[in-house]
Amino acid sequence: MSSGGSLPDPGTTALITVLLSGAGVALAGRRRGLPSIVGALGVAQLALHVFLQLAGSHQGTPGHLAAPFDPLGMSAGHALAALLTAVLLARAEHALFVVARVLGLFLPPSQPRLLTVTKSGTVRMPARPVRIPPHQAHLRRHPLRGPPAHSW
Repeated sequence: MSSGGSLPDPGTTALITVLLSGAGVALAGRRRGLPSIVGALGVAQLALHVFLQLAGSHQGTPGHLAAPFDPLGMSAGHALAALLTAVLLARAEHALFVVARVLGLFLPPSQPRLLTVTKSGTVRMPARPVRIPPHQAHLRRHPLRGPPAHSW
């Protein structure tokens, strides 16, 4: 670690990795803009930094000199890293959605369309009429379960 601290316990490191990964997965699947990505990365870096400060120590190990601690330089480095990563992710996201749109032109839809809109603006739904014979109209398709009503 550049500030001279020690590494945190592997178990707690795995825990924070799972939590931050879960947040990343929750944000996936929708188109995000650069401000959303910068915000998510900033919060993730802040959470990770606070965790590392609490879980590790900032004293140098015996026989090892700690690097001078500059809070302004550290904050600037975190901000620059978050901004550059956000720009790369935003560009990758844009490219991914372009590829998905192009593939959508050639591939059939994953689910059949149930509603169709005609030129006049009316909606048509495919439906087949269900005809029940008159002698079965009073019967339930799924009868009630349990003992008969007067079984006592």
